[in-house]
Amino acid sequence: MDIKTFPIEGMTCASCVRRVEKTLKKVPGVAEASVNLALNEATVTFEGATPEAMAEALKAQGYSLVLDTGKKVDEAARLGWRALIAALLTAPLLLGMVPGAPHLDWWLQAILSGLATFGAGSGFFLRAARQARSLESSMDTLVALGAGTAWAFAVIEALRGVHHLTFETAAALVAFLLLGKWLEARMKGRAASSLASLLKLAPAKALRLEGGVEIEVAASDLRPGDTVRVKPGGAIPADGVVLVGQAEVEEALLTGEPLPVPKGSGDAVLAGALVHGGVLEIEVLAAGEQSWLARLADQVAEAQRSRAPMQDLADKVSAVFVPAILLLAAITLVAWWVHTGALAEAWRPAVTTLVIACPCALGLATPVALSTALGTAARSGLLVRDAAAFQRLSELTDLVFDKTGTLTEGRPSLVETRGEPEALRLAAALEQGSEHPLAKGLLRAAAGLALPSVAAFRAHPGGGVSGTVEGRALRLGSAAFLGLDFGSLPDEGTAVGLAEGNELLAVFRLADAVRAETPALLAELRAQGLRLHLLSGDRAEAVAAVAKELGLDEAIGGLSPEGKQARIRALQGEGRKVGFLGDGVNDAPALAQADAGLSLPGLEATQASAPLNLLRPGFDPLRKGLALSAKTRKVIAENLAWAFGYNLLLVPLAAFGQLERFGGPMLAGAAMGLSSVTVVLNALRLRRVD
Repeated sequence: MDIKTFPIEGMTCASCVRRVEKTLKKVPGVAEASVNLALNEATVTFEGATPEAMAEALKAQGYSLVLDTGKKVDEAARLGWRALIAALLTAPLLLGMVPGAPHLDWWLQAILSGLATFGAGSGFFLRAARQARSLESSMDTLVALGAGTAWAFAVIEALRGVHHLTFETAAALVAFLLLGKWLEARMKGRAASSLASLLKLAPAKALRLEGGVEIEVAASDLRPGDTVRVKPGGAIPADGVVLVGQAEVEEALLTGEPLPVPKGSGDAVLAGALVHGGVLEIEVLAAGEQSWLARLADQVAEAQRSRAPMQDLADKVSAVFVPAILLLAAITLVAWWVHTGALAEAWRPAVTTLVIACPCALGLATPVALSTALGTAARSGLLVRDAAAFQRLSELTDLVFDKTGTLTEGRPSLVETRGEPEALRLAAALEQGSEHPLAKGLLRAAAGLALPSVAAFRAHPGGGVSGTVEGRALRLGSAAFLGLDFGSLPDEGTAVGLAEGNELLAVFRLADAVRAETPALLAELRAQGLRLHLLSGDRAEAVAAVAKELGLDEAIGGLSPEGKQARIRALQGEGRKVGFLGDGVNDAPALAQADAGLSLPGLEATQASAPLNLLRPGFDPLRKGLALSAKTRKVIAENLAWAFGYNLLLVPLAAFGQLERFGGPMLAGAAMGLSSVTVVLNALRLRRVD
C-alpha cells in the first residue's frame, strides 16, 4: 500500500471535506482517504490506483488534486481578488441608496450585478451545479439560488417597468460571502506553514574527511559511512557516532536536557546539536531524510493531518436547512400562485423567501469574529496560525508543560556556592570569553564584579579549564577532572569546583532554575480548573524536583519526543482537551498533537509546528490568549444566534407575504445587509481583551 498526501484546491467548507473523501474512496484501488481542510490536503492510502485517476474523479466534482506536490495552493489570494472585484462592482449599485446620488440605468445595473454575481461569485454556482448533479446540496446551493434568483427577478421587474430594482441584493450577497470566505482562507493558511525550519537546525555544509583531508560538501550529500569533522561552536550535520575526540555537546533544543553532555569515542550524536570545547570526528549513520530531525518533521506533519478540521456550524446544519428553505420557497410559489391566480404575484414572496434565507450573516458570523480576535491576539503577543486551535483554548481541561526553557529558565544558573568569598570572581575570570553554557552561568552570577585577566588559559574537553589569574595557577571543572571530592551535594544540577593545586577553594552548583513568574501562573491556571502536567526529556530526578517545588498534578521525565506525544494522545483518549506549552524541537510532535499547542518565543522550528506562538517573553500572552479565546467563543455564539434568529424570524414572514407591503425582495436585501452589519459590529468588541 502507498500513502501519499496531495494538495487539494477548491475546498471551502466541511461539506467539501465529506465530498472529497467520498469521491476519492470511490476510485478503484483507493483504500482510505482523509482530508484536512485546515491544510487543504488529502492523505490517500492506495494500491493500484493512480494519482491521475484520483485527480480526474475530483475534477468531475469541481475540485483539483495537485499532482505537483511542490505547488503552493494559495486559496486566500484567489478569494481575496474575487472579493475585491465583487466589492468594486457592488459599490456603484449601493450608491443609488444615497440621496442625491446619480441613478444608474437598469441595464447598467444588470451588467454590474451580473459580473459580481456570476463572475466573481462563479464558484458558488459551479459548486451548486455539480452538487445538484449528485442530488446533494449545501450553503452554496442556497447562495446560488438566492443570488441568481434575485438578479433574474430584477431583470424581469425592469422589463415590466418597475423602477425599484434589487440588483444590489444579488451583488452584495456574493460580495459579503466572498469576504467571509477570504477571511476564513487567510486563517486556514496560517496552519499550512512549512516544517522546513526543523531541518534548518542541521547545518547546510559539512566537513567530510577524505584521506584525512577536510573537504566542504553540502550536508545533503552525506551518506552513511562518511566521516565528518565538527569543530567547537559548530553544529553536527548528521546523526552518527563519535570516532575520535572529546567535547561537550549541547542538545537542549533536541532532547530537553539543559546542560551539555560529554561525548567521546563510541557515543551517539544527533544532527543539529552544538559542539563545545573540542573537535569531534563522527561516522555518519543517517543523514537528510533519514535523520532524527527529518523523522521528527514527519511526526509533526502526521499530527497536524490527524487533527479534525474546524466544522463550521453553518455547514453542519446545511443538510437540513438548505432543502427545507428550497421546499418552503417552492410551496410559497405554488400557494400564492393558486391563491392569486397570477404567477407574477406569486413570484415576489417566493423570491423574498430565498433572498431572506441566504446565509450572508451566517457566513460572516465566525470568520469576522475570528479575524478580529486574531488581530487582537497578535497585538497581545500571541500569533495564531490555526484558528481552530485558538477556539479550543477556551475548552481545555488539561495543560501540559515542557520543563527546560518553559517552566524553567532553560539555562544553567548559579544556585549554590560553597567556599571562599573571592572564588566566584576568580572562577568567572577563568571563563571570560567562553561560550560554554556553564561558563555563561558563572559569568551571569558574577555580573558587576571586576574580573582580572587570565594567562596561560587552556581548555580541557569534557573536564574543565585552567589558567593563571593574579599569579595563581587555578583549575575549574568537574570532580573527576580536579581529582578532588566535592562532598555531599543535591542531585539537581551540575557541580564544578575551583582548585589551586590540590586545594579545593570552592564548589559551585549550577541548575536550571524555575522562572520567577511560573508559580503565579500555575496558581491562576489551577483556579480556572485546569489539571497541570509536566512532560520533559530531562532527567527524571530534575523533573521530580521541579514538580515538587511547583505542586504539579503529574510529572514524567526522560521522555522522547514520541513519548510526550503518546502521553498527550492518551489524555485525549480519556476525552480530555489538552493544551501543551513548550519551546524545544523535541516538543514539536507534542505541540502538533495537542488540541492547542503553544510555543514560547525564540525558535523558528518550534513555532512552525505550533498552531499558537507566544511572541513575547513571559506568560502574559498566554493569560490574554486564554481570556480572548473564551470571549471569542461567546461572541461567535451571539453572532450565530443573531444570524439564525434573523432567518427564523423573517423567513416565515416572507413566505406569508408579510414583507411585500414593505418592498419584498428589496426589504430582504436591506435586512440581509443590516444583519451582516450587526454581526460585524458585535465582532468588533473583540478588539479589546480584559
